[in-house]
Amino acid sequence: MRDIKRRRSSIQSTGQITRAMKLVATVKLQKAREKAEHTRPYSDGVYQTMQSILERSAGISHPYLQGGDNPRKAVIVMTSNRGLAGGYNANVVKLITRGELKDEDLSIYAIGKKGKEALQKNYEIKADYSYVIEEPAYADAMAISKEVLSAFENGEISEI
Repeated sequence: MRDIKRRRSSIQSTGQITRAMKLVATVKLQKAREKAEHTRPYSDGVYQTMQSILERSAGISHPYLQGGDNPRKAVIVMTSNRGLAGGYNANVVKLITRGELKDEDLSIYAIGKKGKEALQKNYEIKADYSYVIEEPAYADAMAISKEVLSAFENGEISEI
């Protein structure tokens, strides 16, 4: 009887802890949702601004706006270094591997270990910037963009 009572109280204690954790997670989720909703006006404004710029710039001729002759395309893949991002890493990899782009025509610029590890089996990893994801900085973004744009200018890739 003592063992049964002890087991019963242990199960009840675990249930209380689980309920408390669920409540904490719910509150965190609500806060995250509120923060995301507060950024919506900004993203809508950026979208409308970009749309307006594109509408007014129909006659602009710039080398970066024309595709090249090379069938290769560059894809900058941003994932985490650890698998603690829920389904994010898997969804990013799925976007690339779902078959719209030919394997041999892709150059992957990987930012984050999980994306690199998942894609290196089937794709050419042109550059690995896994260290950047830990402490991203503007200088890192500039270096990556310079490398990718340089490959575009040299005709190694036709699209980014």
